[in-house]
Amino acid sequence: MVKNDNEVSEDVAKGEIRVAYESVLASETFLKAHRMRRLFRYLVDQALEGCSGNVSEYTIGIEVFDRRPEDFISEDPAIRVQVGRLRHRLAGYYTEHAVSGDVEISIPLGRLTPVFRRIVRPEQSVAQDDRLLVQPIRYLADRTEGRAFANGLYEELINQLFSSFGDVFVRQEAASDAAGPGTPRRLIEGSMRVDAERIRTSIRLVDYSLRRITWAQNFDRSVQFGIREQEELAASICHALRGVVST
Repeated sequence: MVKNDNEVSEDVAKGEIRVAYESVLASETFLKAHRMRRLFRYLVDQALEGCSGNVSEYTIGIEVFDRRPEDFISEDPAIRVQVGRLRHRLAGYYTEHAVSGDVEISIPLGRLTPVFRRIVRPEQSVAQDDRLLVQPIRYLADRTEGRAFANGLYEELINQLFSSFGDVFVRQEAASDAAGPGTPRRLIEGSMRVDAERIRTSIRLVDYSLRRITWAQNFDRSVQFGIREQEELAASICHALRGVVST
């Protein structure tokens, strides 16, 4: 058995991890991503063999990307970039393919090694006051292309939230109206800031029945304003919310 390294307490069998692993590799998300497939195989195999403690940027460079030991520098940002891309690709895969009871493989921020958890998805139909009220993302910068990106991210986020959580209640009114009778008790709100080097999207989960923020996280990305970036960022937000939203 392989012990989950996150908040899910139950154990996950190696056979189940193998099934999840092969399903990921067989998906369209990974089928032609040869470098990502090789990196994913290496990290999961090391975990299943109990060798995750030996995984480092150095071993990944040598074993996965065919670097020569004499050419390897002490810190290689290219390795971290590739692991980050794998992390985001996995988040996108599970946004589309998560099935309750299956095993999810993810790579937490700040780590080079995967963790394994059993997926628990909420019911697709929920009571009115248990739905999620999703506010438009407030854009707090001057660049005009960033405003369009924030609006597009909101549309993509709504679609992916519905895919992940089912019956999502979406409304355009201000957050102060959300506490009235018959409306959702939980609100997802966000903002976006842009500087010369990065886009920072801040997402918060607010519970009006408790009158407090129950969760918040920043998502930093390089300054690119395409649809692919909207899809990847929305997938990462949904992936993060999956661990904190329950119905």
